[in-house]
Amino acid sequence: MSLPYTSASTGEIMSSLAGQQLPAMELPCLAFHLCGRSTPLFSAPEQKRITAAGDMEEILKGKVVCPTAQGHLLVRDPATAATFLCDPRNGDKTHLPPLRGVEGSVLVDSHCLLSGEPASPGCVVLLVEPDDTSIWYVRPGDDDRWVKHDYDIGTMVLDHDEGLQEKEVICPMAACRGKFYFNSLPTELGVLEFCPGPVFSSIEIDDTIAADGSYGCEDGGKPRDVHLVESDGELYMVNLLCTNTRRDRIYRASVHRMDFAEGRWRKVKDLGGRVFLLSLFYFGASCSGGHGLRKDCVYMVYPVKKAMLVFDVEEGTIEMRNLDDEVPASDKAFWVLPTNCEE
Repeated sequence: MSLPYTSASTGEIMSSLAGQQLPAMELPCLAFHLCGRSTPLFSAPEQKRITAAGDMEEILKGKVVCPTAQGHLLVRDPATAATFLCDPRNGDKTHLPPLRGVEGSVLVDSHCLLSGEPASPGCVVLLVEPDDTSIWYVRPGDDDRWVKHDYDIGTMVLDHDEGLQEKEVICPMAACRGKFYFNSLPTELGVLEFCPGPVFSSIEIDDTIAADGSYGCEDGGKPRDVHLVESDGELYMVNLLCTNTRRDRIYRASVHRMDFAEGRWRKVKDLGGRVFLLSLFYFGASCSGGHGLRKDCVYMVYPVKKAMLVFDVEEGTIEMRNLDDEVPASDKAFWVLPTNCEE
């Protein structure tokens, strides 16, 4: 049974919307996830509450939800551990084995990725825990259980004098060309393949910075958020340079495309007319421009701050917009996309 809303602002919103005819859902849209309670959907350009397709609202009610860049939503019932992928366009489900062993508070912050379409042979559904060296994976239709794998990709030194260090974790990550790429470092890019179990490797990266800025990536030593995004079969890296440790004050941004032949990150001046959609916990996706979203722009949503960053790649401008008062405070916000990434 789902728990009642505890947020006063959300309760007021639900009360005010009772009996009203809400606009139909148009994807992509924003979801504000109240973990284990509900996942209200809002239009991205207008930030007004919209009606989910079919019985999607009932399907998501009381569930823990993780989005994927391909549009499918990973959904788990906390009461039964029943787990499935859901197509937000119509509510169609791809049933998976029950996901047990991951706490709801961990699952809600985890990153879910697909190596391909769920119905395609050998597709891997991958779940990456946010602060632990553990991944979970399953092949829809082939596996009868989720497999947990503990990985070791090295250590990070926290204090040289004290000798403090901790295990490196996977973040960020994106699926591209059937593989998973992660942790874009100055001199290497991590790679995860399933053959059939997980196999880790890396690609050497040329960290030379061109004088004209056409390739190479300079971070200026400031804190930054890095998101990896697959778009039209290419791998991109979005850098958001921050002025604060909460990483919600952005003063500079850039987008680079991976040149696999040269082993370089090449700076791009547009997104080919597409839009990149980012959210916390390293989610990054690409969709066609339109739907009220400007082409060649990067959108990043901050649920606690109730704000949205818009980075125009062509113009090089950054704008931070306040979200509408109607938007509720939530555990997390994420993008809901059409399952056909070309839409």
